[in-house]
Amino acid sequence: MKATGYAFSMGLGIAAGMVAVLMLPRKNPARKLAAKAACDLEDAVSSMTDKFTG
Repeated sequence: MKATGYAFSMGLGIAAGMVAVLMLPRKNPARKLAAKAACDLEDAVSSMTDKFTG
């Protein structure tokens, strides 16, 4: 498996886990932390794939 495929698969798995955490009540601090982590993860995966493809 290429490194890009592995990184992409890992990113998708983590993002799916974050979606499960986002089902918590809105006032829960874990939800806010998970939302921030999901955004950061999306940015990191996007920049990593850009480096591999560009």
